[in-house]
Amino acid sequence: MKRGLRSFRVRAAVPGIAVRLLLVAIVWGGAVVLVPFPLWQGVAVIAAFLAVVIPRSLAAWLAAACLAFGVILNEPDPGRTALAVLVVPAIHMLASLSLVIPNTSRVALAVLGPSLARFLVIQLLAQPVVLAVWLLAPSDVDHGITPFAPLAAAALVLGVVLALRAVRSSDAPRRKAPSAGEESVAESPHGANVRGPS
Repeated sequence: MKRGLRSFRVRAAVPGIAVRLLLVAIVWGGAVVLVPFPLWQGVAVIAAFLAVVIPRSLAAWLAAACLAFGVILNEPDPGRTALAVLVVPAIHMLASLSLVIPNTSRVALAVLGPSLARFLVIQLLAQPVVLAVWLLAPSDVDHGITPFAPLAAAALVLGVVLALRAVRSSDAPRRKAPSAGEESVAESPHGANVRGPS
């Protein structure tokens, strides 16, 4: 007896690879506008392409960091800052989705709705704050915060190190000691041992 294949169709769907290609397009556009140095523009775009091929490499976050550094290294400008506040969370959202969406799958647009809604809420909160800071800041604000740039860079490096550490610890297998009366279940190299019929 043959078991029939079951499938279903979704009306509005996009290929899974589209999320990663959109990530590359956003990084590319952001690098051209926000990063003043061609070398770092190239680093950002190469990191985005690496994120397409190996999402777990966290290369997309390196690309986002390049864009943030581009804003720090340029002359202060409210438009560029607002664009960075738009682009960096978009990169974060798309990179996070790339971790769970395979290239070969199809993604219903309705599934992306909650992520898009959270992104819009963040923008509705963050963009007015950026504008308010620029309106309330004194005229010599660029001279006053320049010494904090190395501190911000150190904080970013520390954040990346902690993120990598968290990823490594989450990938490490967790061993739980059996409590009294419980059997120890050996880990199987071929998958979970669910003690069912094989």
